[in-house]
Amino acid sequence: MVDKVKNGIVRKAGLMYGLVLVLMVIVLVRVFQLKMVDEKEWEGKSASIRTEEEEGVRGDIISSDGCLLATSVPSYDLIWDFRVKNLRRNNLFEKNVDTLALCMSRLFGDSTAQAYSRMFRNAFEQNKSHYVVKTKISFAKMQEVRKFPIFKLGRYKSGLIIQEQRKRTYPYNELAKRCIGYATDDVQVGMELAYNANLAGTKGKIRKYKVAGGDLYPLGTVDNDNMPQDGSDVIVTLDVGIQDVAERSLKKYLDTSKAQWGAAIVMEVATGKIRAMANLQYDEKSGQYLELFNHAIGTKVPPGSTFKLPAMIAVLEKTGMDIDDKIDMPGQYYKLPGGAKPIEDEKPHIFTGPTPIRTIFELSSNVGVATLARMAYPKAADEKEYTSRLGKMNLNSTTGIDIDGEISPILRDAGSKFWWGGSLEKVSIGYETEYTPLQILTLYNAVANNGRMMKPYLKEAVRKHGVITEVVEPVTLHWSICDEATLAKVHELLIGVVERGTAKAIKNKYFQIAGKTGTAQIFEGDKLAGYSASFAGFFPADRPKYSCIVVVYKPKVSRFIYGSAVAAPVFKEIVDALCAKDRDLHTKKNFDLASNADKKQLPDAKCGDKTVLDRLFSDFNVQVGNVEQSQQYHFVSTTNEGDVVNLDPVPVQKATVPNVVGMGLRDAMYLLRKQKLKVTAVGRGTVKKQSLPPYTKIKSGDKITIELAIN
Repeated sequence: MVDKVKNGIVRKAGLMYGLVLVLMVIVLVRVFQLKMVDEKEWEGKSASIRTEEEEGVRGDIISSDGCLLATSVPSYDLIWDFRVKNLRRNNLFEKNVDTLALCMSRLFGDSTAQAYSRMFRNAFEQNKSHYVVKTKISFAKMQEVRKFPIFKLGRYKSGLIIQEQRKRTYPYNELAKRCIGYATDDVQVGMELAYNANLAGTKGKIRKYKVAGGDLYPLGTVDNDNMPQDGSDVIVTLDVGIQDVAERSLKKYLDTSKAQWGAAIVMEVATGKIRAMANLQYDEKSGQYLELFNHAIGTKVPPGSTFKLPAMIAVLEKTGMDIDDKIDMPGQYYKLPGGAKPIEDEKPHIFTGPTPIRTIFELSSNVGVATLARMAYPKAADEKEYTSRLGKMNLNSTTGIDIDGEISPILRDAGSKFWWGGSLEKVSIGYETEYTPLQILTLYNAVANNGRMMKPYLKEAVRKHGVITEVVEPVTLHWSICDEATLAKVHELLIGVVERGTAKAIKNKYFQIAGKTGTAQIFEGDKLAGYSASFAGFFPADRPKYSCIVVVYKPKVSRFIYGSAVAAPVFKEIVDALCAKDRDLHTKKNFDLASNADKKQLPDAKCGDKTVLDRLFSDFNVQVGNVEQSQQYHFVSTTNEGDVVNLDPVPVQKATVPNVVGMGLRDAMYLLRKQKLKVTAVGRGTVKKQSLPPYTKIKSGDKITIELAIN
C-alpha cells in the first residue's frame, strides 16, 4: 500500500517536471523567435519607448511694465487614422459618428453636424490613414475634443493623432510691431533677431514613454548632456502704456495731415532706455497707418531746425557769447556765395538790426543762425573745426542701439568733395546733412542729461525660468558733449522755445518743457517733394526724466507742414499722458486750498479707502474733521462742511451688505467681493445705487447690482 502511494507521487512529480520543461522550451523558442525573427516587427508595433529630437521652447519678450510682447503658444493639429481596426469592431464608428459630428459642430461652429458626419464617413469608407480634421486649435479646445465620442478612447483605439506645434504670437498685434519684429523657422527681424541668442532654445534628443491614450512622457536624454533647452525670456525697456499713447497720438495727427509716415520715440534721460518707439506708415492696400518699417532707426532725413541746437552749442562754445548778446541781422535774406539761392526767413520772423541770440533761436530764424555760424567760424580754414566740433557730439556716428537696422548719418567734413562755400550755413540750419530720428533724439537727451550722452538701448534684462541671469547696464557714449556754461545757455534757449517761441502752443501748466521745432524741405533731384516736420525735447525742464522726438514725413495738408503744427502737438499729447501716469513729473500741486482765495471751495472726494484719502488731503492741504471717530476704520464716507471735509466711518460687518454708495468702482468691488457677493456693475464713475440695501443680511453667493453715475 505504501509502495503504491509512493509510486503515484513519483509519477505526478515526473509529470509536473515534464510540463515545466516543456513550458521552458516553449518560452526559450519564443524568446529566440522574438529576438531573432520578429524583433523589428514588434518594436514597430509596441514602440512604447522612443527617441525623438525636440527643440527647446523659444523665450518670451516682456515689456518693462510686465506685459507679454511676444510668446510661443502651443497649437494642435488633429489627424485621424481610419485604418485602426477598433473602429470597425461592434460598429463602433457607425454608432458614434453622428454624435461626434454634433460635438465638433458645436465646439468649432464652422460647419453643420451633417457636414462633419458626411466628411467623416467619406474618409472612413476610403480608409484614409492621415485625414486632417483640424489644424492649429487651442489647448482648451484640444482638451474638449479628447472627451468626444470615439476620440475619448485614446490614440490607438480611436485613431486620433494629436500633433503639437509652437506658434509665435504677439498679443498686442500692431503695437511696436517693427521694433519687436518677428521670428519664423528661418528668419528673425527686430528684437527677435537682436536677442535671438537669448530667446532661441536648443535642440536635443529625448526618450519618451508612451502611455494609454497615446501621450508621451519624457524619461530622460539619450546621453547625459543632450536635453533640449528652453530659451530665456528677454525683458525690454518698452513701456506698453507709453508706447500705446505714442502710437495713438501719432496716428491721430498722421490721419489729419495725410502724411507718408511718422515716428515717435520716448527715451529715459538718465539711462538711455527706450520707453516707446512708434513707427506708422500709410499702407495703400489697406488705407491705414501700420507698423511697416522702423523709420526711427532706418530712415534718415534732413533734420531742419532741430539741428540748430548743435549749431548753437558749437557757436556759443567757440565765441563765449551770452544768449542775451545781440547781433546785427541783415533782414529777410542771407546771401550765399556764387549766386546760390539765399537762406531766408518767413514772416513774422524777419529781423533787421541788433537782435538777441535768445530771440533768434526761440523764433527759429534761419538767417540769424546762419549769421552766427559764420561769425564764429569766419574763414574756410575754420570750417574744418566746425564739422570736427559737430563730430565730437557723436553727430557723425550711429547711436549703436542694440537692434539691427540703424543707418549711418550724413555729415560731410569741410573740404570734402561735396562741401562748398555755403555748406557751413546750410548745415547749421539742418540741410546738407541727414539723420534718423533716434540720432537727433540722442543729442537732445544728452543736453537733458547734463551733457552726458547715453547709448539708447532696448534690452533691459534676461530671465531664465524666473531667475534674472543678466542685467543690462546703461552705457555712456560721451561724458560731456560741451562745457557746463554752454550747456546752461542752450538749456535756457530750449525752454524759451516752448515758453515764448515757435512751440508756445504746447506749454504745460504743470511743468516746463524744453525743446525745438523743425521743418525741412525734402527735394527729389531739384524738385521740392514735400516737408519733414519734427519736434525734439525733454521734460520736466528743471529735472528732466524723459526726452522725446516726433517726426512727421511729407504731410499733404499744407497747414501741417511745420513742426509746430503737427509734430509738437503729438509731443504734447505724449507729455500730457505721461503727466497723468507719472506723479514724479509734477513739480507743483494742481490744487492747494491754502492758496485758494475762496476757502469754502473744497474738492469733491469719493468715499473709499481712508489711507488713500488721508494722503490726498495732506498733499492738497485740505482740513479734515471727525478724525478720531473714523480712526479705526479702513473705509470712510466724505461730506463737505464749510472749509472742512468730514470723514464718517463705513462699518463692514460679517454677512451683511456694505454701503458702497459714493465710492469708486475699485473700492466698491473690493468690499462687495470680500463679502462673497457676486457683483454686476453698470456704467462708470461713482456708485449711485446698489440693489441690496446696506447692512441687510446676506449669504455667500448672493447677487448684487451696482449702478454708477455715468451710463
